[in-house]
Amino acid sequence: MIKGSLVPNITFFDSRGNLDIEKTKWHMRWMFEKGLDGLFLTGSYGSGPLMTNGERIEEFKAAKEVASEFDGKILLPHVGCIDTKSTIELAKAADEIGVDGISAVPPFYYKHSEDLIIRYYKEIIESVNTPVYAYNNPATSRFTFTLGTVRKLQEIGLAGLKDSPLDVGFVSTVYYDAKLNKKNFEIILGTSKGWLPFYYMGIQATIAGMNNWAPEIMTAMVKWTFEGDQGRSEKAYQVMMDLSKKMHFTDSTIASHMGLYARGFGAGFPRKPKILPAFDVPKYKEIRSFLKKGFDELGIEMEMGGDKTIE
Repeated sequence: MIKGSLVPNITFFDSRGNLDIEKTKWHMRWMFEKGLDGLFLTGSYGSGPLMTNGERIEEFKAAKEVASEFDGKILLPHVGCIDTKSTIELAKAADEIGVDGISAVPPFYYKHSEDLIIRYYKEIIESVNTPVYAYNNPATSRFTFTLGTVRKLQEIGLAGLKDSPLDVGFVSTVYYDAKLNKKNFEIILGTSKGWLPFYYMGIQATIAGMNNWAPEIMTAMVKWTFEGDQGRSEKAYQVMMDLSKKMHFTDSTIASHMGLYARGFGAGFPRKPKILPAFDVPKYKEIRSFLKKGFDELGIEMEMGGDKTIE
């Protein structure tokens, strides 16, 4: 079972746009040390669609290496591509490396019928021995899952669903359909938004972008939730929601890099066409200020790195 707080971890590149695997590994290790439970690799945050399959496989291998330094860490690589052939190539590579699950968004850009989407997942499931999770992200894939779609996918062996839109009606219906009919099927929240109410419904895993730049807060919130400390978990949830809202001023990958720079960690670069704001813009210091306030509200020390890019 996939449980706890995972991250759609960003991928680091150098100033020329080359994959910076050492900095990416540093970031994975840093988050694990802060209590992170697992990695969702090369998804939207992780720039998967901007990478070659070879680069994505290199990141899968790096994640396996870093995770082996810790106990019980979860690896959930995202293998979705615009075409089935490339998706299966990535799925097989992840399967051979050894991961806990394999996730894929429906093939994107083109609009596909439900029948083609079912066939796409069937080919992925049949190509690997690792549990396969669909990824509901209609904003990027142009396909929206329904209960009917999920039921058809369950029949061919789908292990679970990562859901990003968090439509309460859809998620709750899928969850209770599986529970009442005793189906072995997991739902993973594709965001930290809604963590507490969905946890009380029975969902126990979230993939939260905040883990990229403030894993301590997510770790505390999930820990207190699992321990039944309602007061502290609710306080942490409110702080998390406030910080998330403040960081939604730009693309989430860019915001994650900026959050790390604001904390004094050299966070490399995204891959173009994504580009960071100039380091002298006031936003970095503003981020540092409201992050510090959030950490202080929860009584958590905000570790600062030694990078001086943002003074």
